[in-house]
Amino acid sequence: MTIRDFSTGMALLAFLLGAPISATPQTDTIHREVEVVKAYAPTAIDAEKINEMPVIKDEAQRKPDFRYTIDGKPVFSTLSVKTLQAANIIGKPKDEPGFGLVRAGFGNYNKPYGELYFNNKKSKNSIFGLHAKHLSSHSKLTLLNGDRVQAPFSDNEAEVFLKHMFRKSTLSMNLGVTHNGFRYYGYPGTGEGDTIPYILKKEKQEYSHQGDKQAFTRGGININLRNIYATKSDPSAGLDFDYYRFGTKTGQREDFARFNMDFNRPRQGFSLLLNAGIEYSGVSSVYSSWPDITPLPGLLNVLPDEIRQLLEYDTDTRKQTWVYFKPAVFLGNETINLKLGFKSWIVRGKVDETSFKIAPDVRFNFSPVKEIINMFAGVDGDYHHNHYSAVACENPFVDPKLSVKNHLEKFRFFGGFDGRLSSKTNFKIQVDHSIFNDRPFYYLQGFDTPGAFPGPGPDYVDNTFKVLYDSLNITKFNGEITYIVGDKINVLLSANIYKYKMTREAKAWNMPSFDATVTLNYMVNDRLSVAADIYAIGKRTGLVKQYDFFDGIFVDINDPESLLKPALKEYTLETAFDINLRGNYAITSKLSAFAQLNNFGLQKYERWLGYPVQSFNMLAGISYSF
Repeated sequence: MTIRDFSTGMALLAFLLGAPISATPQTDTIHREVEVVKAYAPTAIDAEKINEMPVIKDEAQRKPDFRYTIDGKPVFSTLSVKTLQAANIIGKPKDEPGFGLVRAGFGNYNKPYGELYFNNKKSKNSIFGLHAKHLSSHSKLTLLNGDRVQAPFSDNEAEVFLKHMFRKSTLSMNLGVTHNGFRYYGYPGTGEGDTIPYILKKEKQEYSHQGDKQAFTRGGININLRNIYATKSDPSAGLDFDYYRFGTKTGQREDFARFNMDFNRPRQGFSLLLNAGIEYSGVSSVYSSWPDITPLPGLLNVLPDEIRQLLEYDTDTRKQTWVYFKPAVFLGNETINLKLGFKSWIVRGKVDETSFKIAPDVRFNFSPVKEIINMFAGVDGDYHHNHYSAVACENPFVDPKLSVKNHLEKFRFFGGFDGRLSSKTNFKIQVDHSIFNDRPFYYLQGFDTPGAFPGPGPDYVDNTFKVLYDSLNITKFNGEITYIVGDKINVLLSANIYKYKMTREAKAWNMPSFDATVTLNYMVNDRLSVAADIYAIGKRTGLVKQYDFFDGIFVDINDPESLLKPALKEYTLETAFDINLRGNYAITSKLSAFAQLNNFGLQKYERWLGYPVQSFNMLAGISYSF
């Protein structure tokens, strides 16, 4: 990847306000795959991060490639908000690459932004560079129940990267740290009596995490060695190593390491494939079991011993070691081919029981008309390593002490076809059916003390999420189409429909019935580029489990299990419709201006139950390449 000349205009703000919706949006919506990278940053930009060669050289937009497999991560990832990417300007090519790029801007919600890229001039074999970024917001949000709360966040990055090209392979190394701070600002409610109880607004209250500060800090290193020029007919091998240390303001510390190798050994008429490796995760100060209920601290102190013993959970260190082995055989050619293999995992842990899991890995492809139509079908599965930082970064509002069980995607049956409608238009249609065991779902936990605070809901809700588990079948219908006209216009339309079947739970909590995205990029001329994203996500249902404390705060001691029989209160998260606009304008060959409008649809939809995103917000600034 290279650093492109990010050229945008302060004057572009007026242009965007007058631009037709059909001419642009991109970003700040909902990400459909769980790839944990960073913590909470609602509706904020994430200026393009350079992980490869950062050269100040303008280049044409690339045609996006379809990916035909589903990321094997927890499906609740579909609900995370995707941050707005800074738009890239395609300007006139320079004779010499520069040393770097600096960007600065400011937006409403008291949002300062700054970013710096620096790299050595392109040499024959090596590239070295630096990257630093700060984005924060220092403002309040109004919850759907009308309460106005402090909801600041801070997103910081610093990294050093190096790439060296050998004759047949490339060695990459990245050393970096991120620090993301935020508050537990949310609270569920519809405005019909579900406002935040006054006692939860007091400083140092122990009944909830309401208003508490949190921060995620992650520092680590990645080393990758790979032959990027090898084809399927060439022998190849690659390795990847990751290590990072992850810490929270609430006291959790995680070490995570992964070493992975993959091999391709072609033979006469077939190829032998192998992916194998080992993972380790160890986190401190988390629950040593999988509690169905976690008590509010303030109430725990006054409960009788019989009840307290039911509710107290020790904290401990959770350690896991994963060894995985995924061999396969590839048969055929570009017209018709078959991959036959399996995936296997052995997991040992201090809290987790030793387990062995296996899943198929089969895929068939047939292209009756080369580059025009391709049909595919297969079956595979995955075992999900739900280590602490993966869960915390995907849903930053989860209970800080909570551990989440690993879960198995036993089978994923998939099939469809993709191809080309014309030289400018590609398409894909796919159907997937996945079968999960112990699939995690998030919910909030409330406590009712009858007579204390009359109202329709529980008196207290802990606004950090707990996790319940259920078997789940998911059927997903997907359709995508891209339309590309040279370097001028790039359009992507994507839509998914989901069908869920649960074993015990009434609904697939927090899971959408559908989502759809329209992305458009348009190069007006050599100086001006504009872009747009339009995103929709169907209704979701959030859950609050309400536990009763009879006679004020005490349960019936003769029936302590009564505390563990909650009433279920459902909340509807309305359909989200989001429009985001952005643009860049090159003032000179080095000086540019940018502007972007986020959540242009003015909808304050909820990312998670009780946690709305910022409504309409904007960011504008300048960039300078040197």
